[in-house]
Amino acid sequence: MGSKAQRVLSVAARTGRIACVVIDDGDLVIWAASEKAATSTTEAAKKLSAWVQEFKPDVLISENSDTARKKRGVQIPILKALASVGEDSGLINLVVRRKRRFQNAYIEAAHFGEQFPDLAHLVPRKPAIWQREPYNLAYFEALALAHEAGLLKPDNSSEIQ
Repeated sequence: MGSKAQRVLSVAARTGRIACVVIDDGDLVIWAASEKAATSTTEAAKKLSAWVQEFKPDVLISENSDTARKKRGVQIPILKALASVGEDSGLINLVVRRKRRFQNAYIEAAHFGEQFPDLAHLVPRKPAIWQREPYNLAYFEALALAHEAGLLKPDNSSEIQ
């Protein structure tokens, strides 16, 4: 009996943006983001529902709001809204604990940029302390969540870098 390839939608919330990546049979095929969706739980739920309708995944991945370290403000309620959309969607809904495998998000983004060359141009540089966090980090966090769920091809690097 053969197994069907899975289409995975992984969604992440960061300051000022939510982003998603779509992984089809282990390959990154789509990435998208929204600033408006990061402003409220209603907007986040609407955007995720639209992505589910558009990308037709078999599996939805989001971050567990109860274990979300370094999240604050509207991000926690948004994570809860994303999980709620997943529960109501009829998809396999994985709400995962985010682990820190790298020293910081910029090293992690560079790692994923090497693993997924189509995203290499989106790898942000670490800004000066007085500057805003780059919005592009949200794509790489969505990839990290897919990794935590075990739905990315193995990359053979589990060490803190």
